[in-house]
Amino acid sequence: MKPEEIKKNLNKLVRYRSSKLGLDSEYILTGAIFRKGENGFYYQAELTDPKWQNSIIIAGLEQIEAIKEGG
Repeated sequence: MKPEEIKKNLNKLVRYRSSKLGLDSEYILTGAIFRKGENGFYYQAELTDPKWQNSIIIAGLEQIEAIKEGG
């Protein structure tokens, strides 16, 4: 996902893929975090599991894909 796509996808389902964790599931994009690291600024996404509302994941935008409306 690109930073300019965050706003239009807030509170919508997105696909999160992590080969490290073995996850490929749908989550709700509930927030974005803007951080400054040693190599400059970057975004991270806050994802909420739709089945477990108190379970969140903080992930890089490169691991998230917007789900097209209608499937």
